[in-house]
Amino acid sequence: MAKISKEQMARLHKSGAAMSRSWLVFAHPELKTQWTALQQQSALDTISQNVKEAAEIEGDLQAKVTHAFSGAQAIHSARGELEKKLKSNVTSYIEQGYLYAFGYELPRTLSSTPQPIPSEAWAGKCNWSESSLSFKGLRFVDVSLTTRDIRNTILDRGVVDKTPTNSAGRRGVESAIKAAFNELNKAGEINPKKSKSSHFPKLREFLEQNYPDLPVPPARLKKNTIYKYFSPLFKDL
Repeated sequence: MAKISKEQMARLHKSGAAMSRSWLVFAHPELKTQWTALQQQSALDTISQNVKEAAEIEGDLQAKVTHAFSGAQAIHSARGELEKKLKSNVTSYIEQGYLYAFGYELPRTLSSTPQPIPSEAWAGKCNWSESSLSFKGLRFVDVSLTTRDIRNTILDRGVVDKTPTNSAGRRGVESAIKAAFNELNKAGEINPKKSKSSHFPKLREFLEQNYPDLPVPPARLKKNTIYKYFSPLFKDL
């Protein structure tokens, strides 16, 4: 199985959109239109209009102030909810294998190479504005996201990722998982005192780098599939 070269990894990282703006870059056109419309609404103009209306309504000062700022609050609330939805959509696209993330693992040096980020890592702490991600002691910075099609083009994988992958035990997956386990174990990366699932992110990352042409992309391998082949080896430690 061909490994992903440093040159390919650098191209994958460069081809992507920075995490800080990915939630807009990869937004559904309709949702992107909604966002643009919300951005065009002026909170200050709304406050100005509502202040005029508040002066004419009956009620105490608190009621007038509430009315004056209600429109602006509604705009900010709508923007916040939509932004939250767009970011959630991005993590969903990653989980489904439509987007792939790459970033530099800290500590970063001049010779550091961007690394593929396992989809499980997105359950950690995401700092969208800084394009960084923290997960179980790992921290990735300068994170970028690229599409499956671009990734396939750079890795010359053709349409492999587009083929339905409903069968968990497809040919090649079992041997790859077992090989990954053995290599990680030799490198001291398997700790029998920790849970099996805690090793899955490392295993996915190893598969991504060393088995890029699997019939099932590592990011889309089901936990049950990994467990099936990982568990017997783990029990023998």
